[in-house]
Amino acid sequence: MTHNARIVKKVSMRGAWELARDFLLRPRLALDRMLAAPDALLREALWVYAAYLVTAVLFYALKPAGFPPPPPDSPEVAVAGGLLFWAKVHAWAPLLTLIWIAMTGWFGTMLQGGRLALRLGASVLCGAIPLLLILVYTNTGMPRWAFGLAWAGLAAGMVPGFRRVSRGTWLGLASVLLAVNAASLALLPLFAAAVLSRSAVFYHSIEIVMLFWTLGLAAYGTSRVMGLQAARAFCAVFLSVACQLLFVFSMRLLGLLPKEILKALLAA
Repeated sequence: MTHNARIVKKVSMRGAWELARDFLLRPRLALDRMLAAPDALLREALWVYAAYLVTAVLFYALKPAGFPPPPPDSPEVAVAGGLLFWAKVHAWAPLLTLIWIAMTGWFGTMLQGGRLALRLGASVLCGAIPLLLILVYTNTGMPRWAFGLAWAGLAAGMVPGFRRVSRGTWLGLASVLLAVNAASLALLPLFAAAVLSRSAVFYHSIEIVMLFWTLGLAAYGTSRVMGLQAARAFCAVFLSVACQLLFVFSMRLLGLLPKEILKALLAA
């Protein structure tokens, strides 16, 4: 590595730390920087995301498979696996994050302007199409190839919506939805403390905090990037998460996602 390359790497990592800190403690300032220099901030957000992936793989590889224990009378979801297994699990994370970004932008365009009730109703109906495909496939004799073709057709039909999102908006959304993983990094010591103390209540409490913190940051960032009201931005983020889950189940039904990987994605 050349001297200049080392300098660039050092600056990028320092910028990523500053972005993560500001995004958690001073989100308005972080969003101002993102909107002013989306290309540069995307690089810093990618560093934050990379740090999240590495720490997530290490955390789940070291965490006891049976912790936290499942609720009584619930199916067993404990997943055992080492470093390589969890690396395979989180290898799906970039694709799922890309879908989250894409669907947030798509729903964001649908929720712009007009009455919220009407726009939201239309968005929910569109978001229900993948669920309808899954129900048809699992309850009829629909061939697997036809199910895959239906998914391809659905994706093709969404292209005009994707094209309505400008390049700058895509960069901003990508930066926001990558940077929100700073919340996971910030809460990692508390998760580790919960595991070491074997406190399932503490662990689940931190999960709830992380969920609301992440969704709140994502909704705030989306509202700033796309010029949406907070309620509309939250709906766009929430619907995109729902579509992300439907995509995961569809990949399992298509035989592209192993059962153990699916269980791990749901348990993580």
